[in-house]
Amino acid sequence: MTWNSFRDVAGKVVKQKGLNKQIEESLVLQSANQLLDNFLSAQAQEKVRAVYFRAGVLSMAVLDDNLLKKLLSDKDLFIASLNSKLGNSIVDNLNFLS
Repeated sequence: MTWNSFRDVAGKVVKQKGLNKQIEESLVLQSANQLLDNFLSAQAQEKVRAVYFRAGVLSMAVLDDNLLKKLLSDKDLFIASLNSKLGNSIVDNLNFLS
């Protein structure tokens, strides 16, 4: 009888249950919100949050027009920084909800 590593077995179970996308979405949202905390001032952090991720598009709620302009101008930098933090090119585009 061969022993499989816990990592291999857990990976198979996650794939079988369809949890990969949910885990990926959670990691992207968490990483994006952490990056936003570093990217923006403390006052601005309360007005921007990553809220949704599907099919390579990260949707962010932005409650301030000036912050929206800043994020639009730094969009490519933010995507590159986020993908670097994730270690993979997962996020292709940003969608802003205001």
